[in-house]
Amino acid sequence: MSYQSKIFNTEFKIKRLIKLANTTQYSAPCLAKIFNCDRKVVHRVLKENKITLPNLGRFKKKIYVNDNFFTKLNSVSAYWAGFIAADGVLSNRDKNLSIALNKRDIKHLYKFIKAVKSNAHVGCIKSNNSAHVNLYSKPLFNSLIKLGITPNKSLTITNVSLSQSLMPHFIRGVFDGDGWISGKRITHVQFGIAGNRPFLQQIQDVLVKKCHVNRVKLYPLFPRGRAFKLQYTGSQIFKILEFLYKKSKPQTRLDRKYQKMLELRKRFK
Repeated sequence: MSYQSKIFNTEFKIKRLIKLANTTQYSAPCLAKIFNCDRKVVHRVLKENKITLPNLGRFKKKIYVNDNFFTKLNSVSAYWAGFIAADGVLSNRDKNLSIALNKRDIKHLYKFIKAVKSNAHVGCIKSNNSAHVNLYSKPLFNSLIKLGITPNKSLTITNVSLSQSLMPHFIRGVFDGDGWISGKRITHVQFGIAGNRPFLQQIQDVLVKKCHVNRVKLYPLFPRGRAFKLQYTGSQIFKILEFLYKKSKPQTRLDRKYQKMLELRKRFK
Protein backbone atom coordinates (compact mmCIF):
# COMPACT_ATOMS: atom_id res chain seq x y z
CA MET A 1 0.00 0.00 0.00
CA SER A 2 1.39 3.44 -0.99
CA TYR A 3 1.98 6.27 1.46
CA GLN A 4 -0.87 8.18 -0.21
CA SER A 5 -3.21 5.20 0.23
CA LYS A 6 -2.31 4.85 3.89
CA ILE A 7 -3.17 8.50 4.65
CA PHE A 8 -6.35 8.79 2.61
CA ASN A 9 -7.50 5.20 3.05
CA THR A 10 -11.20 5.98 3.48
CA GLU A 11 -13.75 7.84 1.41
CA PHE A 12 -14.54 9.96 4.48
CA LYS A 13 -10.98 11.38 4.63
CA ILE A 14 -10.94 12.17 0.93
CA LYS A 15 -14.31 13.93 1.12
CA ARG A 16 -13.13 15.91 4.15
CA LEU A 17 -9.98 16.98 2.28
CA ILE A 18 -12.02 18.05 -0.74
CA LYS A 19 -14.50 19.93 1.45
CA LEU A 20 -11.71 21.88 3.17
CA ALA A 21 -9.95 22.56 -0.14
CA ASN A 22 -13.15 23.93 -1.72
CA THR A 23 -13.42 26.59 0.98
CA THR A 24 -10.28 28.19 -0.62
CA GLN A 25 -9.16 29.07 2.92
CA TYR A 26 -6.45 26.43 3.20
CA SER A 27 -3.08 26.10 1.52
CA ALA A 28 -1.38 22.77 0.83
CA PRO A 29 0.94 23.12 3.88
CA CYS A 30 -2.09 23.80 6.12
CA LEU A 31 -3.97 20.77 4.82
CA ALA A 32 -0.86 18.62 5.13
CA LYS A 33 -0.61 19.62 8.78
CA ILE A 34 -4.27 18.77 9.40
CA PHE A 35 -3.92 15.29 7.85
CA ASN A 36 -0.40 14.76 9.16
CA CYS A 37 1.12 14.09 5.75
CA ASP A 38 3.36 15.63 3.12
CA ARG A 39 1.91 18.49 1.04
CA LYS A 40 2.83 16.56 -2.13
CA VAL A 41 0.30 13.93 -1.10
CA VAL A 42 -2.35 16.61 -0.67
CA HIS A 43 -1.61 18.01 -4.13
CA ARG A 44 -1.71 14.52 -5.66
CA VAL A 45 -5.09 13.59 -4.17
CA LEU A 46 -6.62 16.94 -5.11
CA LYS A 47 -5.21 16.73 -8.61
CA GLU A 48 -6.90 13.34 -9.04
CA ASN A 49 -10.14 15.09 -8.08
CA LYS A 50 -9.44 18.06 -10.38
CA ILE A 51 -9.14 20.60 -7.58
CA THR A 52 -6.57 23.44 -7.57
CA LEU A 53 -5.66 25.20 -4.37
CA PRO A 54 -5.36 29.03 -4.12
CA ASN A 55 -1.92 30.53 -3.59
CA LEU A 56 -2.03 30.89 0.21
CA GLY A 57 1.17 29.16 1.27
CA ARG A 58 4.83 30.00 1.15
CA PHE A 59 4.47 31.25 -2.43
CA LYS A 60 2.01 33.92 -1.41
CA LYS A 61 2.52 37.13 -3.40
CA LYS A 62 4.79 39.45 -1.45
CA ILE A 63 3.85 42.64 -3.30
CA TYR A 64 0.22 43.59 -2.79
CA VAL A 65 -1.93 46.19 -4.54
CA ASN A 66 -5.58 47.15 -4.72
CA ASP A 67 -6.50 45.16 -7.84
CA ASN A 68 -9.81 47.02 -8.12
CA PHE A 69 -8.33 50.53 -8.03
CA PHE A 70 -9.35 51.34 -11.63
CA THR A 71 -12.55 49.27 -11.68
CA LYS A 72 -14.83 52.09 -10.54
CA LEU A 73 -13.25 55.49 -11.12
CA ASN A 74 -13.30 58.44 -8.75
CA SER A 75 -11.30 61.67 -8.73
CA VAL A 76 -8.15 59.93 -7.43
CA SER A 77 -8.17 56.89 -9.71
CA ALA A 78 -9.14 59.05 -12.72
CA TYR A 79 -6.09 61.23 -12.08
CA TRP A 80 -3.74 58.24 -11.92
CA ALA A 81 -5.33 56.74 -15.04
CA GLY A 82 -4.45 59.97 -16.83
CA PHE A 83 -0.94 59.98 -15.45
CA ILE A 84 -0.41 56.38 -16.58
CA ALA A 85 -1.86 57.21 -20.01
CA ALA A 86 0.91 59.79 -20.30
CA ASP A 87 3.86 58.40 -18.36
CA GLY A 88 3.16 54.74 -17.63
CA VAL A 89 4.15 51.60 -19.50
CA LEU A 90 1.89 48.54 -19.82
CA SER A 91 3.47 45.20 -20.71
CA ASN A 92 1.18 42.70 -22.40
CA ARG A 93 3.57 39.83 -21.79
CA ASP A 94 3.47 39.80 -17.99
CA LYS A 95 0.57 42.21 -17.26
CA ASN A 96 3.02 44.64 -15.71
CA LEU A 97 2.48 48.35 -15.06
CA SER A 98 5.59 50.46 -14.63
CA ILE A 99 6.15 54.17 -14.10
CA ALA A 100 9.57 55.80 -14.38
CA LEU A 101 10.23 59.45 -13.52
CA ASN A 102 13.13 61.77 -13.02
CA LYS A 103 14.39 61.31 -9.48
CA ARG A 104 13.37 64.87 -8.62
CA ASP A 105 9.75 63.66 -8.80
CA ILE A 106 10.25 60.52 -6.69
CA LYS A 107 7.71 61.73 -4.12
CA HIS A 108 5.06 61.40 -6.82
CA LEU A 109 5.72 57.67 -7.05
CA TYR A 110 5.14 57.35 -3.32
CA LYS A 111 1.81 59.17 -3.78
CA PHE A 112 0.89 56.57 -6.40
CA ILE A 113 1.87 53.64 -4.19
CA LYS A 114 -0.23 55.06 -1.36
CA ALA A 115 -3.20 55.60 -3.68
CA VAL A 116 -3.20 51.99 -4.93
CA LYS A 117 -2.50 50.67 -1.41
CA SER A 118 0.64 48.85 -2.41
CA ASN A 119 3.90 47.98 -0.69
CA ALA A 120 5.81 48.02 -3.98
CA HIS A 121 9.43 49.15 -3.85
CA VAL A 122 10.54 52.38 -5.51
CA GLY A 123 13.83 51.76 -7.26
CA CYS A 124 16.42 54.28 -8.39
CA ILE A 125 18.92 54.19 -11.26
CA LYS A 126 21.93 56.44 -10.78
CA SER A 127 23.10 56.34 -14.39
CA ASN A 128 20.07 58.28 -15.65
CA ASN A 129 18.94 59.81 -12.36
CA SER A 130 15.55 58.11 -12.51
CA ALA A 131 13.13 56.46 -10.10
CA HIS A 132 10.66 53.73 -10.97
CA VAL A 133 7.96 51.43 -9.63
CA ASN A 134 6.56 48.16 -11.05
CA LEU A 135 3.25 46.47 -10.31
CA TYR A 136 2.20 43.02 -11.51
CA SER A 137 -1.58 42.76 -11.42
CA LYS A 138 -3.74 41.26 -14.15
CA PRO A 139 -6.98 42.86 -12.82
CA LEU A 140 -5.27 46.28 -12.63
CA PHE A 141 -3.85 45.80 -16.13
CA ASN A 142 -7.21 44.73 -17.58
CA SER A 143 -9.03 47.66 -15.97
CA LEU A 144 -6.67 50.11 -17.70
CA ILE A 145 -7.13 48.31 -21.03
CA LYS A 146 -10.90 48.58 -20.60
CA LEU A 147 -10.57 52.33 -20.10
CA GLY A 148 -8.73 52.58 -23.41
CA ILE A 149 -5.20 52.87 -22.02
CA THR A 150 -3.25 50.37 -24.08
CA PRO A 151 0.28 48.93 -24.35
CA ASN A 152 2.43 51.04 -26.70
CA LYS A 153 -0.10 53.73 -25.83
CA SER A 154 1.76 56.66 -27.39
CA LEU A 155 0.95 55.17 -30.82
CA THR A 156 -2.32 53.32 -30.16
CA ILE A 157 -4.36 55.24 -27.57
CA THR A 158 -7.37 56.95 -29.13
CA ASN A 159 -10.30 57.71 -26.86
CA VAL A 160 -10.54 56.93 -23.17
CA SER A 161 -13.83 55.89 -21.63
CA LEU A 162 -14.80 57.84 -18.51
CA SER A 163 -17.45 60.31 -17.40
CA GLN A 164 -17.19 64.02 -18.18
CA SER A 165 -17.23 64.86 -14.48
CA LEU A 166 -13.90 63.06 -14.05
CA MET A 167 -12.23 64.62 -17.08
CA PRO A 168 -10.54 67.48 -15.14
CA HIS A 169 -8.78 64.93 -12.95
CA PHE A 170 -7.89 62.66 -15.86
CA ILE A 171 -6.51 65.51 -18.00
CA ARG A 172 -4.59 66.88 -15.00
CA GLY A 173 -2.94 63.46 -14.74
CA VAL A 174 -2.05 63.54 -18.44
CA PHE A 175 -0.70 67.08 -18.03
CA ASP A 176 1.44 66.07 -15.05
CA GLY A 177 2.84 63.18 -17.06
CA ASP A 178 3.31 64.70 -20.52
CA GLY A 179 2.59 68.40 -20.24
CA TRP A 180 4.29 71.72 -19.58
CA ILE A 181 3.65 75.34 -18.62
CA SER A 182 6.15 78.15 -19.11
CA GLY A 183 6.56 81.82 -19.97
CA LYS A 184 8.11 85.04 -18.76
CA ARG A 185 5.52 87.40 -20.24
CA ILE A 186 1.74 87.13 -20.44
CA THR A 187 1.87 87.00 -24.25
CA HIS A 188 4.37 84.13 -24.11
CA VAL A 189 2.93 81.89 -21.40
CA GLN A 190 2.31 78.39 -22.71
CA PHE A 191 0.29 75.36 -21.73
CA GLY A 192 0.97 72.18 -23.65
CA ILE A 193 0.41 68.43 -23.70
CA ALA A 194 2.18 65.92 -25.95
CA GLY A 195 0.67 62.70 -27.22
CA ASN A 196 -1.12 60.74 -29.89
CA ARG A 197 -3.26 62.88 -32.27
CA PRO A 198 -6.69 61.21 -31.61
CA PHE A 199 -6.03 61.28 -27.87
CA LEU A 200 -5.14 64.99 -27.93
CA GLN A 201 -8.23 65.70 -30.03
CA GLN A 202 -10.40 64.16 -27.32
CA ILE A 203 -8.68 66.31 -24.70
CA GLN A 204 -9.09 69.44 -26.83
CA ASP A 205 -12.81 68.71 -27.28
CA VAL A 206 -13.20 68.78 -23.50
CA LEU A 207 -11.17 71.99 -23.09
CA VAL A 208 -13.09 73.81 -25.84
CA LYS A 209 -16.42 72.83 -24.31
CA LYS A 210 -15.60 73.34 -20.62
CA CYS A 211 -13.07 76.19 -20.72
CA HIS A 212 -14.42 78.08 -23.77
CA VAL A 213 -10.99 78.31 -25.36
CA ASN A 214 -10.33 78.36 -29.07
CA ARG A 215 -9.75 75.21 -31.10
CA VAL A 216 -6.12 75.11 -32.19
CA LYS A 217 -4.19 73.07 -34.72
CA LEU A 218 -2.18 70.09 -33.48
CA TYR A 219 1.43 70.20 -34.61
CA PRO A 220 4.03 67.40 -34.67
CA LEU A 221 6.14 67.39 -31.54
CA PHE A 222 9.20 66.55 -33.64
CA PRO A 223 9.76 66.67 -37.42
CA ARG A 224 8.62 63.40 -39.02
CA GLY A 225 7.56 62.10 -35.61
CA ARG A 226 4.26 60.42 -34.76
CA ALA A 227 3.72 62.37 -31.53
CA PHE A 228 1.83 65.67 -31.56
CA LYS A 229 1.38 68.60 -29.22
CA LEU A 230 -1.72 70.46 -28.07
CA GLN A 231 -0.59 73.97 -27.13
CA TYR A 232 -2.29 77.12 -25.89
CA THR A 233 -0.72 80.51 -25.28
CA GLY A 234 -1.63 83.77 -23.59
CA SER A 235 -4.19 84.46 -20.88
CA GLN A 236 -6.56 81.68 -22.00
CA ILE A 237 -4.25 79.12 -20.39
CA PHE A 238 -5.50 80.26 -16.98
CA LYS A 239 -9.02 79.13 -17.90
CA ILE A 240 -7.57 75.68 -18.54
CA LEU A 241 -5.51 75.65 -15.35
CA GLU A 242 -8.53 76.73 -13.30
CA PHE A 243 -10.54 73.87 -14.83
CA LEU A 244 -7.81 71.31 -14.09
CA TYR A 245 -6.89 72.36 -10.55
CA LYS A 246 -10.20 73.64 -9.13
CA LYS A 247 -11.12 70.41 -7.32
CA SER A 248 -7.64 68.94 -7.01
CA LYS A 249 -5.99 67.73 -3.83
CA PRO A 250 -2.30 67.35 -2.95
CA GLN A 251 -2.36 63.57 -3.52
CA THR A 252 -3.40 64.13 -7.16
CA ARG A 253 -0.98 66.86 -8.14
CA LEU A 254 2.64 66.79 -9.24
CA ASP A 255 4.10 69.28 -6.74
CA ARG A 256 6.60 70.79 -9.17
CA LYS A 257 4.01 71.68 -11.82
CA TYR A 258 1.49 72.85 -9.27
CA GLN A 259 4.01 75.32 -7.84
CA LYS A 260 4.82 76.52 -11.35
CA MET A 261 1.12 77.09 -11.99
CA LEU A 262 0.80 79.12 -8.77
CA GLU A 263 3.80 81.25 -9.73
CA LEU A 264 2.42 82.05 -13.19
CA ARG A 265 -1.05 82.78 -11.85
CA LYS A 266 0.35 85.12 -9.20
CA ARG A 267 2.50 86.91 -11.75
CA PHE A 268 0.01 87.36 -14.58
CA LYS A 269 -3.56 86.84 -13.49
